[in-house]
Amino acid sequence: FRMLFGKDIIHLSDVDSTNNFAAKLFSDKLCQNGSVIMSDCQTNGKGQRGTIWQSENGKNLLCTFVYSPDNLSVEYQTQINWATSLAVLKTLGKFGLTAKIKWPNDLLVNETKICGILIENQVSGNFLSTSFIGIGLNINQQNFFDFPATSIRNESGNTFLIREILDGLIKEMNHYFLLLNSRNLELKKEYLSSLYRFKEKSFFEAENQVFKGTIIDVSSAGLLVIEKNGKCLEFGLKTIKYC
Repeated sequence: FRMLFGKDIIHLSDVDSTNNFAAKLFSDKLCQNGSVIMSDCQTNGKGQRGTIWQSENGKNLLCTFVYSPDNLSVEYQTQINWATSLAVLKTLGKFGLTAKIKWPNDLLVNETKICGILIENQVSGNFLSTSFIGIGLNINQQNFFDFPATSIRNESGNTFLIREILDGLIKEMNHYFLLLNSRNLELKKEYLSSLYRFKEKSFFEAENQVFKGTIIDVSSAGLLVIEKNGKCLEFGLKTIKYC
């Protein structure tokens, strides 16, 4: 088994965003495929849809995994999200927490957000050249003020060493990216079975309309497939909300 991630770990006290920093290091050839950049604090952490990821200094895991695949076609890029989400989910399980993956890239424990993932891909022709996989996982922070979030500490009652959680995550990332690289069909099956509200009737909002539907799949392009009145509809990142 070839270890992809974690041979090279760069630990910063603070940075604007670990994704930005990793991209710069990689373009300057100062880090390699499989490097992990972690920081105690981010001054301008990025969330999905241009939101800001806020985190108390030194309390949480803020990191970016650098992934530079050999000839991975862009049509497989959504699988990076599947592999990463499952790696975080499995890591949380090792620390006693049962999580669900909320499409496209949040992890929930008891229906409350504990982790966000932001993947920024660089493409060359039809191939993915490099992927910067940003993960913000709440570990020891206890107060999230007005934001509905939780942490491993809040859910388990225990405080953890951030490095211990990172080591666990690196192990799971290596496992799931091995599946991705071998085009293993189990990856999607496991992702779907871990998906929040999968095959459950629930309410969604699209185009300012609330409707009842059932998540039945995630397409190879990463779209959420919802069955509504016997029809299959596909939704992209910004076109659908859970109610």
